[in-house]
Amino acid sequence: MNIRNNRSNRRPRTTRPWARRTHRVLGVSSMAFLVLIALTGLVLNHADDLGLTQAPAASWLVGLYGVELPPVDSAFDAGDVQFATSAATLFANGEEVAKGIGRLTGAVGVSGVTVAATEDEIFVTDPMGALIERYVADVAIRQIGSSDQRIFIADGATISEFDAQAMNLVAIDDALAPHIRWSRPVAPNVEQARQIGLAMLGQALNWERVLLDIHSGRILPGLGRWLADLTALALLYMCGTGIVLWTRRRQPRQ
Repeated sequence: MNIRNNRSNRRPRTTRPWARRTHRVLGVSSMAFLVLIALTGLVLNHADDLGLTQAPAASWLVGLYGVELPPVDSAFDAGDVQFATSAATLFANGEEVAKGIGRLTGAVGVSGVTVAATEDEIFVTDPMGALIERYVADVAIRQIGSSDQRIFIADGATISEFDAQAMNLVAIDDALAPHIRWSRPVAPNVEQARQIGLAMLGQALNWERVLLDIHSGRILPGLGRWLADLTALALLYMCGTGIVLWTRRRQPRQ
């Protein structure tokens, strides 16, 4: 009889089922984004130590920004290699060759090498476009051409032959001028132009910037910010429902 009375006198549990259910659902549904925020936050705290401020972002990540790609300034064909420039950077078949260059004036391919010229430099590469030598000319290069496996440079007034082995310029007889095929600009390869544009954007965006944008959700224009906002609201809600559940559990039974 006493046991029955004791049971009847116990206070019924008042834990609110809506708080428990919503707390659980929001916690599971926002877990992935919360883990992403936590991980990126940890990495960003050590961005300088990891060299993220100097490391360019990967091209495929840059594509998520949806911004217009930098244009190719000029392009010239030299056998199987297409040289192109964008933002003072020289590319061969879409791969970076050199930075800090002047205007590209032409490119030719002879005797197992390819040669590209800017206004003040000559770049000798292998048939695949990998840089072998970089030569600073003492003349203003206006054109580059070839004839009978020989390379010629015109500075406007005179024509010189460029020796890719000795890396020097030698004046020639003007009688050879009519036989020289001068390099002409071409339309850049579409895929290479896209590759170059992504590479240039990657240099402008370092990994620290990308991680910051992932952390805040800005890497996905529009949608990313809303996901970050919803996750923040879910976290605040879970804090509130967590307090409700905790206080209900601590109330003494009567």
